[in-house]
Amino acid sequence: MAYADQGFSLPEAQHAVRSSNQLSPTIRRLEDEIYQLRKVMEQTYLQEATFNSEIIIEISRKLDMKINEYMRARRIYATT
Repeated sequence: MAYADQGFSLPEAQHAVRSSNQLSPTIRRLEDEIYQLRKVMEQTYLQEATFNSEIIIEISRKLDMKINEYMRARRIYATT
């Protein structure tokens, strides 16, 4: 949830502009998954009206894991 609280986001314009040959397929897939999870979390928050609901916490945990996976993949991709 820390990323959501701090306003962490992948810039939507940057997400749409990147061409497929600039990033590895794994990184592109992770960006898409992060984007989708954020949208689901935002929509669920609007329905639940709290960040303390179990479903929001579960989505947030999944989002945190995907962001960590993304950061690891970016480090690996940058060194190759």
